[in-house]
Amino acid sequence: MQQNMQNDRNTEFLNKLYKNASAGSASISYLKDKIEDKNLLGDLQYQFSEYQDIQSRTSAELSKFGAVPKEQSPMAHISMWSGVQLNTMLDRSPDKIAEMMMQGSTMGIIDMVRTLKEFPDVPPSSKRIGEDLIKLEENSMQKMKQYLC
Repeated sequence: MQQNMQNDRNTEFLNKLYKNASAGSASISYLKDKIEDKNLLGDLQYQFSEYQDIQSRTSAELSKFGAVPKEQSPMAHISMWSGVQLNTMLDRSPDKIAEMMMQGSTMGIIDMVRTLKEFPDVPPSSKRIGEDLIKLEENSMQKMKQYLC
């Protein structure tokens, strides 16, 4: 019984982690066609591949508990896509896109720190992926600073 509860908590933690990384990769996929600056595009493509790696690692960790990742709802995707469209309608500059990405990374860091504190009992392998996601977000914010005017 206790083991089942622990597995449920681990699965819940990993699904929150997966959704966080999924939101990051989705936002980049919605933005990539709007980016004209080759350096910014390259930096975001790298970040996208890192999000994909975290999603893959999370999926593998979930399989240890006999679970599969829960994808974001269609409404969450529509909301994110709409936000990207609205925010880039009048301004597609590297400054604007970097600002959007930094805001998303900040939200991702806050969410992941709270999630790690809410689930202190997850296995070290799961916790490490969450910490890696925070590092990715922090590094991405540093990278985006160069595009701010």
